[in-house]
Amino acid sequence: MTSTISMGQYLFKRVAELGIEHIFGVPGDFNLTLLDELFKVQELNWLGVCNELNGAYAADGYARIKGMPGILVTTYAVGELSAMNGVAGAYAEHAGMIHVVGMPGRAVQEARLMLHHTMEPGMDQTVYVGMAEPIRKTHTILTDEKTMAQEIDRVIEAGVKSKLPVYIYVPMDVVGIPLDASRLEKPLNTKVVNTNSQMEDEVVKSTLELIKKSSKPSILADVLTIRHGGRELARRLASATQFPTYSTPLSKGVFDETDSKYNGVYNGEVSFPGCADSLESSDLVLNIGFLLSDSNTGGFTRKIPDGNLATTTAKSTTKVSTVFISYHSAFPNPTPGKKVEVHSPLTQLFTYCNKQILLINNQSQTPLLSTSTSGPITQSYIWQRIGRFLRPNDIILTESGTAQFGLTDAVFPASTQLITQTFWSSIGYTVGACLGALVASKEAQKQKQKLSSNSPSSRVILVVGDGSLQMTVQEIGSYIRFNFTPIIFVINNDGYAIERAIHGPGMGYNDISMLWDHQAMLGFLGAREETGIKGRSFACKSVEELEGVLGEEDFAGAGCIQMCEIFMAKLDYPWRLSAQIAVSRKKMAQALALQA
Repeated sequence: MTSTISMGQYLFKRVAELGIEHIFGVPGDFNLTLLDELFKVQELNWLGVCNELNGAYAADGYARIKGMPGILVTTYAVGELSAMNGVAGAYAEHAGMIHVVGMPGRAVQEARLMLHHTMEPGMDQTVYVGMAEPIRKTHTILTDEKTMAQEIDRVIEAGVKSKLPVYIYVPMDVVGIPLDASRLEKPLNTKVVNTNSQMEDEVVKSTLELIKKSSKPSILADVLTIRHGGRELARRLASATQFPTYSTPLSKGVFDETDSKYNGVYNGEVSFPGCADSLESSDLVLNIGFLLSDSNTGGFTRKIPDGNLATTTAKSTTKVSTVFISYHSAFPNPTPGKKVEVHSPLTQLFTYCNKQILLINNQSQTPLLSTSTSGPITQSYIWQRIGRFLRPNDIILTESGTAQFGLTDAVFPASTQLITQTFWSSIGYTVGACLGALVASKEAQKQKQKLSSNSPSSRVILVVGDGSLQMTVQEIGSYIRFNFTPIIFVINNDGYAIERAIHGPGMGYNDISMLWDHQAMLGFLGAREETGIKGRSFACKSVEELEGVLGEEDFAGAGCIQMCEIFMAKLDYPWRLSAQIAVSRKKMAQALALQA
């Protein structure tokens, strides 16, 4: 007799097969029986969050560190809709996510009963399924017992391969349906392979010819290199070729920034002196995995000539003399519609280039923006100082706002991982994402211990502004609840500084409540004597005070959850933020002049 397994357990067994150990979510009456099945799967742990939006942020942050989709479970309508902004951010920035939604039973849906969470009599209860269509790769509604297992596998595989969110909708009455357990013996097919090996060979051959002809080549690796598993391949290619390397704001940390070949963060006109000139004078740019958003290109001011960069979209192609390698595509003199998965071309390029060192590069130096040893804490001082506080293998999260623009100036130690959301830029994102990063980091450390690895554990460091913090602060309570010990820097500059920089520096709409007592925050959320959970808080209004905290061994050791509140002037902004705003205003004025 064929053994069976409940649909719910089948789903979660497949999730566990990916190496995932924790699932984020919020219980609701349409997913409770599904969660019962989750609790029967020993490989998985439930991690309940404060709300669905934060849960989506956490799943996003988890995916960026884990390299596998984060799993989010919500309930019908109110839950899934609350999560949607976080899912959209994961879609925009290619952070994988599997969103599992508990739905009303099939018979109830067919009868169109006026349940809670519906909006009007006779409403089609799948209407919310349609709302999520633009922010997912694919989805399934598990209504057909004959195809449920196949559909679960199909959607999970698509999510892993694409690094985009996918949805699995689970009606209440199908959770316990028996499925063929023997299917679990066949592993999921999550490997991305090229269907056109001839095109792959053409890509590699043409690229190598360009490399041989080049006298001043460079490698610019962008964020989709990281998202789609190409970080190590890009590093190996850089090591083999000894080409000068560059990152972008979103891919900062993709290369070892202490390496002599690394030349900085390329962001068009919003780059350090010398960085842009050096890259833009290259006669060959291997541009890997780029994402050309405004804040990732210095307000669209990249000046890599057509002869140095190949770009392609689904609708148009510019033929040029060099190489563009997208997250799943590589094109020398690109041809529309031809795609090659990135890993194999990079591997072949590495294999060839490793046979000979082609070029030695002199590293451009990052300028020191401030030599302050006393006085007020300024934007020019703080970000490079936090960079010097970092250690190899740290994970640092920087919130949308001044932190996002400022930390670009820092030099990261080797193997630092940055989580930021420069493209989607949802304020408050990092507080939820930090929970996911903490969970993924804990899982990675557990795996290292199994392998008897002596590599140091990763500190997780959150940098968030006072305005962003008020959006999602409750999730810090989850850090405490689950015994995580991040270091939290709260930038107290009296409101939405990035919005003040853009428009209305003195307007009330950029104000926030300044009645919050950040020094009492950790205690209120659970880190206090009577709970037995230790927390430490500091307030720094001068360079001397901050140096005292950063230089303290216990603080740097991150043995308990700690918060350092940093007070800064309300109208002090990072130079990159001011420069990008100036670029945008100039372009807007030019556009208006053309219309006049």
